[in-house]
Amino acid sequence: MSTLHSKDLVRYSGGGTDPLIGLDCSALECTSLSPSAPIWQDILAQAMTGELLAARNYTSLSEICDDPEKVADALEHAQGERGHAAAFAAEGRKIGVDVANNVDAKHWKRLRGGFMRCIAERDFIGCLIVQEIMLESFAVASYSRVGKVAPGSLGETFARIAAEEEEHVDHAMAILRAERALHPQRFDDKVYRLHLDVMTTLAQMLAKECKDGHCEVCHGTCVKPSLFEVSLSASELRGASLQQYLKTLDMLGIPGEVTLAWVTQLPV
Repeated sequence: MSTLHSKDLVRYSGGGTDPLIGLDCSALECTSLSPSAPIWQDILAQAMTGELLAARNYTSLSEICDDPEKVADALEHAQGERGHAAAFAAEGRKIGVDVANNVDAKHWKRLRGGFMRCIAERDFIGCLIVQEIMLESFAVASYSRVGKVAPGSLGETFARIAAEEEEHVDHAMAILRAERALHPQRFDDKVYRLHLDVMTTLAQMLAKECKDGHCEVCHGTCVKPSLFEVSLSASELRGASLQQYLKTLDMLGIPGEVTLAWVTQLPV
């Protein structure tokens, strides 16, 4: 990620957005606007919004932790997610676009609501399941795929952040496996309950068509029909994300025939 200078400004996009870091274009060697720049702009906007939502989630998680070590760990994760958001903003400036974010966009707001219900119940394990198993599965898979096709430093940034998000999952896995070992059926029931809430929304976000209107993150019309122009597709991103999710659930020890049935019930 490019180094920020003292003259960098904090910019607000208004509404329900989080602060963005205004980056000095000359320091980032901005390139001319390419025909595909508007597509990358929307891809970056979705990614940035997800990172800022994760930062909020980890900050909220720190507030229900009694163990100082867990508090520090959650705050460190929050800072890391804000760093990822800044990196995505920087990549947008390199291709000559401003990357917006909207954590109050309808799908992201629903995801935040699912996490905050766990916070209200002071359910630390539930919070980890939502953030580390569900949200991070989609981040790891989609960022990895984007990293393979995006040009230059844009692809490198997506690939690097995908690897860092995967480390988050690995970090949480030992905690969650230990929790499941105490009472497997109770744990699996909790995962399924959260699956119905959170994964339904994630699946809708990557459905072929936006049946409930504009996502409130893309700067114009829905970007999904244009993804083929940059060698991507919503169906491919959805498939990779669900495969990553199933792989993660398998690592937890939940039977594959059970989780496959869960996934096949998601909206398409």
